[in-house]
Amino acid sequence: MWLLIDIGNSASKVGLFDPTSGTDRVPGEVIRTARFEHAPFQVGPLKEFIGRVPISRAAAVSVVPQQREIWADAVRQVTKADLRFFTHTSALPIELTYRTPATMGHDRIAAAVGAWMRHSVPGEKGVLVLDAGTALNIEIVRPDGTYPGGVIAAGPALVRDALGLSTAQLPMASLELPPSPVGTSTTEALQSGILYPLLDAAAGMVRRISEHEGVAFTVVATGGWGTWMIEQLRVDWAYDRHLVLKGVADLIRQED
Repeated sequence: MWLLIDIGNSASKVGLFDPTSGTDRVPGEVIRTARFEHAPFQVGPLKEFIGRVPISRAAAVSVVPQQREIWADAVRQVTKADLRFFTHTSALPIELTYRTPATMGHDRIAAAVGAWMRHSVPGEKGVLVLDAGTALNIEIVRPDGTYPGGVIAAGPALVRDALGLSTAQLPMASLELPPSPVGTSTTEALQSGILYPLLDAAAGMVRRISEHEGVAFTVVATGGWGTWMIEQLRVDWAYDRHLVLKGVADLIRQED
């Protein structure tokens, strides 16, 4: 079994991956996952999550440099394996033409790789990845396998928190779509102003990027808001729940 880790800003997503199972185009299946908060991080919960499963490979992508050694030490204690970190300098199945690759979040690279390996038609159809979580990230891989760049926007929780913390009278509204885009209360007005623009941004940017690029794309959504966006927009986008972790597995194979 492989241990895959996506180290985010406030928490990490950890998955156990069987590289031989599954029926998808690329072999392998995420067996189970868990969310680990960064502070305080305990080795015990990681040991409990893995249980008696033998780990042959361990790999991660990280957007928090100070968390790398913490995780590397924890993985070493629990599994005796060295944790491999993938970056823009790693061997990739796509070509980064991004002007500032050293500033890229490595989770963005993994998401683009995972989508390219599973949802592209090389030479005919690229991929547009919408990772909708804390942020709304959109990654672009053209049919020729080049990655020119993408989009980074605030996710719903960030928008809500910014409004709540930066204003004196606005409440911290629950992230639920109100019955109408016209809010008839302050809470509904906030909900409308946070969630409808997320839908409009997702649909609008897919249309805008497709028109700008002039090539065919498969749109792949992932992240906590991914299925919700697809349901609300009633679009035929693909949904891949563990896309970043699958991309980490693809990067392991790329080095073999």
